[in-house]
Amino acid sequence: MRNQSEAPSTLQDLARIAQSQLNAEESVSVVIPCYNEANFIRKVLENLADQYDSSRYEIIVVDGRSEDRTRDEIEAFKSTRPELPVVLVDNPARNIPVALNLGIAAARGEIIARMDAHAVPSEGYVRRCVEVLSQEDAGVVGMPCHVLAGADTMLARAIASAVSHPFGIGDAKYRLSKGVALQEAVDTVAFSCFRKSLWQELGGFNESLLTNEDYDFNYRVRRCGQQVILDRSGHCDYFARTTLRELAAQYFRYGHWKAQMVKLHPRSIRMRHSIAPAFVASLVVLALAGLVWQVARWLLLVELSVYLLLALGAGWQAARKTGDLGMTLLMPVVFATIHLTWGVSFIRGLFGLRLNRDDCLCA
Repeated sequence: MRNQSEAPSTLQDLARIAQSQLNAEESVSVVIPCYNEANFIRKVLENLADQYDSSRYEIIVVDGRSEDRTRDEIEAFKSTRPELPVVLVDNPARNIPVALNLGIAAARGEIIARMDAHAVPSEGYVRRCVEVLSQEDAGVVGMPCHVLAGADTMLARAIASAVSHPFGIGDAKYRLSKGVALQEAVDTVAFSCFRKSLWQELGGFNESLLTNEDYDFNYRVRRCGQQVILDRSGHCDYFARTTLRELAAQYFRYGHWKAQMVKLHPRSIRMRHSIAPAFVASLVVLALAGLVWQVARWLLLVELSVYLLLALGAGWQAARKTGDLGMTLLMPVVFATIHLTWGVSFIRGLFGLRLNRDDCLCA
């Protein structure tokens, strides 16, 4: 018979061991790539500060040697929350995949929460993602991304609406506001949680992809038999670009690096990835054919007219949703900026033309 005087001690020891294991398994490191984000980083850190128990939590900002007051803002935040470990890691490469790999390598937590200096997660975002990550076959967990205007201008609001509308970005479910199920397996999510051990197993983020590194990572997660889960119990607010020039530069990068991603993993391509390049190619073919064939000129006119009508319809729908109907006439310009820059860059990238690495800074 067990000595009763020993039982409590044994049970207490087991409880301590179990708690110790639980703490180790559930420790979380938030990793934030950052470059010249003085206007946003303080708000992001304040929002993340109470997302998890500070004794099992740290925030790692991987800064690409910012030239504004980003580091001052980080230090000012640290002085207000001394109990919360906030680590600053230097990223001389100034690009996102290197930033992520540097931050995760330095992380003490087993669970990594990949965040962004332009994004603010809803209350409980990190904790909920950690809970869902415990489900069987869950490799990566994220939530919908609500795109907000980065400035109080009609153009900024139009850009935010366009990059969260199906006509603008297709069926990327994490960008769309509605969904049938609370949870579903998807092809990718933006700001997600995953285990550091999975990152190690997959060899980290691909540093040759200066954009689309998250899609590549999530694709490899799915290839190894685990799921990428979109959980709609919360969301992350993302602040969109504010000018057409910034938007064009962003989607030019996206198109180029999506082409590199497709060359690496041809089976990863989705219908939404091919529509803009096909549209651009059709415009070029019809314009060239129209030099010698009148029917081609008429077909080009019809295609552009149909596109304009669709863009106006989608723009009116987006403007009605925001209550800013004056935005309707601006939306086709924004949609065209997205589709043409993305499509042109994808085609260029597919045929081996390169971008200047300075265009891919961690901004």
